Amino acid sequence: MKFSEFYAPTKRDAAKQDSVNAYLLAKAGYISQVAAGVYALLPLAVRSLQKIEQVVREEMNSIGGNEVVFSALQPKSTWEKSGRWDDENFRQIVYIDQDADMTFGATHEEPMSIAVKEKVQSYRDLPVILYQFQTKFRKELRAKSGLLRGREFRMKDLYSFHPDNESHHEFYESAATAYLRVFKRLGLDAYRVKASGGVFSKEYSDEFQVICPTGEDEILVNHKTKTGFNKEVEADISVAEKDKLERVKAIEVGNIFHLGSKYSDAFDLKYLNKDGVRKSIVMGSYGIGITRLLGTISELFHDQNGLVLPKQVAPFQAYLIDLTNSKDGVGLYNTLTKAGFEVLFDDREMPAGAKFVEADLIGIPVRLVLSPKTKAENAVELKERSSDTSTVVLLKEVSKVLEKIFS
Repeated sequence: MKFSEFYAPTKRDAAKQDSVNAYLLAKAGYISQVAAGVYALLPLAVRSLQKIEQVVREEMNSIGGNEVVFSALQPKSTWEKSGRWDDENFRQIVYIDQDADMTFGATHEEPMSIAVKEKVQSYRDLPVILYQFQTKFRKELRAKSGLLRGREFRMKDLYSFHPDNESHHEFYESAATAYLRVFKRLGLDAYRVKASGGVFSKEYSDEFQVICPTGEDEILVNHKTKTGFNKEVEADISVAEKDKLERVKAIEVGNIFHLGSKYSDAFDLKYLNKDGVRKSIVMGSYGIGITRLLGTISELFHDQNGLVLPKQVAPFQAYLIDLTNSKDGVGLYNTLTKAGFEVLFDDREMPAGAKFVEADLIGIPVRLVLSPKTKAENAVELKERSSDTSTVVLLKEVSKVLEKIFS
């Protein structure tokens, strides 16, 4: 992509924000604030979020997930059957259209149950694993911290339907393992933490937390086992066990819940077992905040010059700058693009220093600079964003070097 054709409204100076991610993502041209807790996602953010979603999609598919897209708007009748329409704890987080008797679905246990009921009749039809990527809307009373706590956000929610607790728990653990793979692939070191089920479940839930000094959650963790407890359930921890834990700040990036048969029973979603007896279906709920992941990564991966995004998440792989008066930069751009690399070619008429500043700010993993000196050597200067040093690479070797970096 040529920068002259790409919309990335970077800023020399950005307004002070209440979080690192909001400040850096706004300054680097990834997001634009619409209101408190509401952000427009600009081209750089969209490219990064698509990569995050693809990692999540691959891991959800690997455990038998089927991708769907449900409507965000849901009728009152759907929520009445489960009792949540009149649940004050739940109503305080959802947007409701009183005239139309509809609400934005902050979560989709009920709609998914209705859809599964259309198909499932016997044990042969189970399990069913459905997931989606969707923009969610919630009345967040404490909208703050940029993409970490918003009123409108991108989310992956998955729902599992199993014939009994045994098969549910087996899948639940496979989902937990898949979650850890997701976060590892995105460059995050996640801990599995016991927490309250909140308004979604009376049982413990499992949160996936990433240690971060600016995180708003307080957790107690065992670094050896990568497990722990959210502060909200601290009273349930024995003194002996608590002594083995460290109290740290963290950001929640995902959670999974045991739902039992609460929602399936509400919609009379049952099945016939092998003996012809009608049985309740056991459900689970599994969420990952997609935009929250981009915010978390931005909180963790940056320096004084801007973002330092992991290669799995960065919107482009390489940032190309041509300081010569020739068309060699265009040739290198075409060669790398043809080879399958994602290159942002800064072809704008502006000082070289400004281009270097923007390359660092945006956080693309590799910067390539073609200068009169390197041109004379049929080479280009290559610098990784996470490194303080650069190397000179022959033009004919650039593709091989990039393949090694991104393998």
